[in-house]
Amino acid sequence: MRRVLIALALFFAGAPGLLAAEGGADGSSLIKPDFGTLFWTMLTFVLFALVLGRFAWKPLLGALDARETSIRESIETAKNDRVEAQRILGEHKQLVAEAHRERAGALASAQEEGERLKAEILDEARKQREQVLAQTDAQVQAGLRQAKAELRAEAVDLAILAAGKLLDKNLDDAAQRQLVERHLADLERSAGSAPS
Repeated sequence: MRRVLIALALFFAGAPGLLAAEGGADGSSLIKPDFGTLFWTMLTFVLFALVLGRFAWKPLLGALDARETSIRESIETAKNDRVEAQRILGEHKQLVAEAHRERAGALASAQEEGERLKAEILDEARKQREQVLAQTDAQVQAGLRQAKAELRAEAVDLAILAAGKLLDKNLDDAAQRQLVERHLADLERSAGSAPS
């Protein structure tokens, strides 16, 4: 339809010039067209339209259709690319949010693990300190018991020795006093040198 309208427009645009060229200067041929001129004009127009249609209009219309198709495909491709970009952006945002959640979870888990390890270490240190204190206390108590036993044994030995000396000698009060003082001094020296 478009081709027919173009052909008619060209015909009507060119026909008055042809008629005026063949007619007289007075323009009477426009009013009374000559059949031969009209026939040859129509024939020339139809041939010209066919030649243009075959060699010029078809390639031009084909190029226009190809360009229109290319533009439509570009628009569709751009729409698809935009949809794909939106999808990828959504996935990226989701991955970033998931990474933030995982990092927060890992930090919380590490903090809980750190607190748990700290509590275990403190509990173990407290137990070891109590064991060391108990062992030290036991050693001190054993040392005291041993020192008391040794002191008692030494005191008994000294008392027996002193009693034996008193019985062997019959001394006066001054000599007995001096003997007891000497034995007390021996006791004090023995108590001072005893392990503590």
